[in-house]
Amino acid sequence: MRTVRLAASLAVALLMPACEGPAAEESSKLVTTAAALTSTASRGCTFTLSYKKVMPPFPPMYVPVITRQPSASCPWGGASVELPGSYSVPQLSIAANDLGVAVSYTNKYSPSGSSGVWLELRHLAPDTLSVVRSTTLQAHVDFRASYIHSGELSILRDGTTLKVRGEKVGLLPGETASGSYYVATYPDFFTSTTRPTIVASTAPEPQGVGSWAVTGGLATARSGHTATPLHTTGDVLVVSDATAEVYNPYTHVSQPTGAPIYSRGKHTATPLPSGKVLVAGGWTGTGPLYWRHTSEVYDQATGSWTFAGFMNTPRGNHTATLLDSGKVLVVGGNSTNGETSSVDLYDPATSSWSQAASVSVPRAGHTATLLYSGKVLVTGGSSSSYSELQDAREYDPATNTWSPVAAMPRGRTGHLAVRLYSGQVMILGGGHDPVDLYDPYSGTPWTQGPALPYGSSAVSATLLYSGEVLVTHSNGQASLYDPSTNAWMSAGALTAPLEGHAATLLHTGQVLVTGGTTSGARVTTAQRYTR
Repeated sequence: MRTVRLAASLAVALLMPACEGPAAEESSKLVTTAAALTSTASRGCTFTLSYKKVMPPFPPMYVPVITRQPSASCPWGGASVELPGSYSVPQLSIAANDLGVAVSYTNKYSPSGSSGVWLELRHLAPDTLSVVRSTTLQAHVDFRASYIHSGELSILRDGTTLKVRGEKVGLLPGETASGSYYVATYPDFFTSTTRPTIVASTAPEPQGVGSWAVTGGLATARSGHTATPLHTTGDVLVVSDATAEVYNPYTHVSQPTGAPIYSRGKHTATPLPSGKVLVAGGWTGTGPLYWRHTSEVYDQATGSWTFAGFMNTPRGNHTATLLDSGKVLVVGGNSTNGETSSVDLYDPATSSWSQAASVSVPRAGHTATLLYSGKVLVTGGSSSSYSELQDAREYDPATNTWSPVAAMPRGRTGHLAVRLYSGQVMILGGGHDPVDLYDPYSGTPWTQGPALPYGSSAVSATLLYSGEVLVTHSNGQASLYDPSTNAWMSAGALTAPLEGHAATLLHTGQVLVTGGTTSGARVTTAQRYTR
């Protein structure tokens, strides 16, 4: 979904694995880097866009190549197709969703030094890689062909409109306003031949801050999993169902590790001060209990799991919060007879569970956030009586008591909560674009923050070392909150719309996003955000 200017020397490296057998180790690294900038997903398949240099003729031609990568989630296997070549190194961009794959590339259509450069646009079918729609953007100066320097693609939130933005010389047919930058929007690009609306400007459209890159993949396609940092090594433990793996962010390789004692989903995974990870509760998939009350601890040094006892209440969709004491507070969740208000406390020193004071209101899909005071703020959730709770309260570990606080401005469930460096807690998502801020030091604790675009689709919220907050959305977009300006910025886009992915802050300060579901299929994608 991004544009990339590739050097001619790199173009040769890109084609070596496909055309000349195994490439040298250094060439493989170059291929991975380049492909990450021009890759996307559709219907469970990953598509990459590159080009190859062809000689003769002279001057050489540069031929765009679209490749469908083979994978377990792709029903059609690997394949590639070439598009008409250009007499100059093309700029490339690719975007996709369930409707198809969109490709753009700049095309110097003649070897003549005075010939112009067009932007070629293609819609390809994901299954056959055949061209469904072919169109061009052509700029002119005094009725002569001029230049289009770039054309970056993105698919708008409605899922049907293709946006192209870039830089040009001259006028595009039908453009409004004026300037050397343009944005062209194609309504129903994948299902019609409707002409675009083109707006020119004297400055480029603001772009997202930071960058995304694909960095390897998981050993198993996953969605709804946990991805927990292992503080002793900087690796990431990924757990779902009956398997686990450890992703190394320095080598971009994920290796299977010891299988959990119990298969589970909708569980929690909490890093302990010892460097081990506590996994608790979750979905069994079978009746009559359906929810687990077992727990286990993972030790990376041995790659094995140790049984850690039974919680007093079976549960899933609960929260687990590491307290300042090193104990873990587990609150609420779905249980055998519906949502529960029970609270359990795990002590890693004795590997035992004890019952703590009830949270009063049964709930699942809530949040639990450790405050600087050592107390825990629990907000929202859902219960059999309320689809979205406004209830908020604080737990004091020193007294084992709960205290109600002012209700949230709106009910939320399935939402996200992040403690900011200021001590405030940001509450977002859960089907709502408005953002609420909780100040534990104020007599009127709730204030409204800036609304988050696509906030209703927020999947993860990660506090960066800078104090900013990165939010990823199920529609494939990402947003960044800057507390110094109290404003949101675009943070670019993931490889594809992804539900059920997991985001993890790495030791490097980057954010790793793993797995998820796109087009109804789980993926193995591992991608990284760098601010």
